[in-house]
Amino acid sequence: MKEIFKHENFRSELQKDAILAIMKGNSDVFVSMPTGAGKSLCYQLPTMAKSGIGLVISPLIALINDQLAGLNKLGIPALTINSKLNAAERKRVMLDLKNVSPTTKFLYITPEQAATPTFLDITKSLHKRNLLLYIIVDEAHCVSQWGHDFRPDYLKLGNFRKIFGNVPCIALTATATQNVVNDIISNLSLKRPIAIFKSSCFRSNLFYEVKYKDLLGSPKDEVKDLLEFVRKCLNVKPHGCGIIYCRTRDKCDELAERLTLEGFNVKAYHAGLKNDVRNSVQQDWLDGKVPIITATISFGMGVDKPDVRFVIHWDLPKSMAGYYQESGRAGRDGLKSYCRLYYSIKDKNTLAYLIQSEMNASKNKVYFFLSFYSLNFLILFHCFEVLNKVDNK
Repeated sequence: MKEIFKHENFRSELQKDAILAIMKGNSDVFVSMPTGAGKSLCYQLPTMAKSGIGLVISPLIALINDQLAGLNKLGIPALTINSKLNAAERKRVMLDLKNVSPTTKFLYITPEQAATPTFLDITKSLHKRNLLLYIIVDEAHCVSQWGHDFRPDYLKLGNFRKIFGNVPCIALTATATQNVVNDIISNLSLKRPIAIFKSSCFRSNLFYEVKYKDLLGSPKDEVKDLLEFVRKCLNVKPHGCGIIYCRTRDKCDELAERLTLEGFNVKAYHAGLKNDVRNSVQQDWLDGKVPIITATISFGMGVDKPDVRFVIHWDLPKSMAGYYQESGRAGRDGLKSYCRLYYSIKDKNTLAYLIQSEMNASKNKVYFFLSFYSLNFLILFHCFEVLNKVDNK
């Protein structure tokens, strides 16, 4: 831990206990810790301490590339197989995995890759040679139909896992209600007794605030309030960066342009950009070249940037779990950071309409429950609206 990962101590007793349980290798392990609590070390340290390869299943290629960059920076050989590799890169990875003694310590894939016959053959070969140490499912809430980032391809991982039943499975997430935990255990076919490590989502260095747009005045006044808050956050020492989440691509572009005119270095990030442009924007932000990014919720899953001083939601998020994940990207270095949410009656009505449309359009119970989950969040902010009116009087 000290020599390779440069950590003098464990971040918490829970992290230490989880690592020791994974080191034993005699049970499946579920880990739920808040962002910045050191979940990745829970599987990285045990894998480095043993001979073999840790197979990591992660939802996004951008997230995988971020993890690879971090490990390679520490001198740890980590590779990926994904749809973005060219023929030469794929061949290089395959040759190493077929080697009697592969140099790879971590192999990252997406859940879609796990379902392909070619990759299944590779994994069977590693397993046969006793080189498959752990099957690690990162962002495991994606397995659950109750989760805010539900991914159908994650459901196939249960069958994948059954093929390699004697290999310990490690599931990690930052947020999990009891329904999500139950889904993860069931859908990943985790073997009981399962070692479960779950901590509170409370982080004392994060300061939450809701601003009621309707009390600020005109749209011009709303933007003025945003600008003042951004300036304040960027002047906090040590200096850092920030994320402004918006519901639509147009709003991302509009805010980025407005902040740029005010002298800020800002770029927009959303699915409407070409892949190379979007990747470049993210990398510039990670490298500190661009301190502020305006983004849709597709940005930031698993991005490990410690100095995010503020996370702003310019529009009302759709669920509490989603908001927790997004706002939790602030203050991973443990220093004081700010999470501000701008709320308006118009936002509430728009969100209510979207939820009602989902409930009317779908006969699938899954979407009903997801909509009901979002509705709870909406009710919370309706209460806030009433309190503001009372306070204003």
